[in-house]
Amino acid sequence: MHAERIESYLVPKYSLAGKVRTATIPEMMAQDHIPGVSIAFVDGGQLAWTRHYGYANLEDSTRVASSTVFTGASLSKPITAMAALRLVESGKLNLDEDVNQQLTSWKVPENEWTATEKVTLRRLIGHSAGIKNDMWSSYLPDETVPTLTQMLAGKSPSVDPATSLIREPGSKVSYSNPGYSIIQQLLMDVSGQAFAPLIDELVFSPVGMKHSSFLQPLPEHLMAHRATGYTENLEPYPYRLFPYQAAGGIWTTPTDLAQFLIALLDDHHKGTQTLVSQQTTQTVFKKFGGRFVFSLWDWGEDIVFMHSGSNQGFNCILFGSLAKNQGVVVMTNSDNAFGFFDYVQRAISHEYQWEYVRPEIHEPVTKALNWVDPFLGEYPWRDQKVRFRQVKDQLWLAIEDQKVLLTQTDERTFIEPERPLKITFPENTEGRITIWEPSGYPYRIKVNP
Repeated sequence: MHAERIESYLVPKYSLAGKVRTATIPEMMAQDHIPGVSIAFVDGGQLAWTRHYGYANLEDSTRVASSTVFTGASLSKPITAMAALRLVESGKLNLDEDVNQQLTSWKVPENEWTATEKVTLRRLIGHSAGIKNDMWSSYLPDETVPTLTQMLAGKSPSVDPATSLIREPGSKVSYSNPGYSIIQQLLMDVSGQAFAPLIDELVFSPVGMKHSSFLQPLPEHLMAHRATGYTENLEPYPYRLFPYQAAGGIWTTPTDLAQFLIALLDDHHKGTQTLVSQQTTQTVFKKFGGRFVFSLWDWGEDIVFMHSGSNQGFNCILFGSLAKNQGVVVMTNSDNAFGFFDYVQRAISHEYQWEYVRPEIHEPVTKALNWVDPFLGEYPWRDQKVRFRQVKDQLWLAIEDQKVLLTQTDERTFIEPERPLKITFPENTEGRITIWEPSGYPYRIKVNP
């Protein structure tokens, strides 16, 4: 089965032929100190399979199950965005008007940045409204929890600064939690309802999300199935409240989020209109090289969409292939899961033949290094230093005090399979050396003068 093959085929982004190191999901969880994992996969409008691993709570050895609820953190944002788009379709909101026209409980502060361009719902959904990314604090149940308007205004008992604009709306995409808190306030002001029951009405009930809630604290029937969040060293975090509900307050399961994903993909492919019209989904999944509801990548004939979430002790990811009509939700109760997510994405892309982030297996070659001299020396990389050194016909890489032999796989391409890294050198010193990191992210370095 697909799930069993994925479970046993976690591989690095870069490998050498004949030396591909594979791991299973439980093995990588043990290696990275991840207590629990829950996965749901969607295929062709159906929940194709689910898998659950490890523990929701280490202290009492409670296993992760289909009923285990995790905090979805920023996976709250796609839910909130679709609720807002439903109100746009019903005529209660306008994507492109100044949100201050309908905000009543609080207003976006006017300043020099709003003189000609305004904060709109479209810009808030797409993180281009110019709102500074503050507002992230959570609270213990016995603490005084601020209201949303107190958080937006930066007033006690909120411990975060007031929401502010730092650039002209529409000028740049820059992730913003307060932007989604503004959407939350807008939805409440327009509807006259509290946020949690409004989302129940607009999203949870239509798609059948029966194990999800934005209520803070959680209702009892979900609290009984709540996972405990853990540090990288497997220390438990206390249960906390997230008053910024739209930006990061959802508690849910991968299966519930899979139902949301099925509804959205069916709306797009079949025009079912469970959530929104096909016309609106074309905006959601539009090829424009940025983000709206999701981060989007134009991958050949396909569009890959993704959103991740991270709260204290929890990390999660939702991603999918529009052309394949497939998607997956992975949720963990760990601070240390994003490297694990990279491996799961590669396993799924390999199994289902997505072009996106598939593992690369390289054949070693031997080619002359008579071009390498201008590139030798020391370079900055993240918060470290790396140094390239040639010894006879071999190229070595030193990362701080660790020296490793690079394996040549093309004239100017080398693999370091242990981290793993791929390093490519430009044709001349006007280009940049690229260190392709374990996630596949390219880190480009200017060549030393």
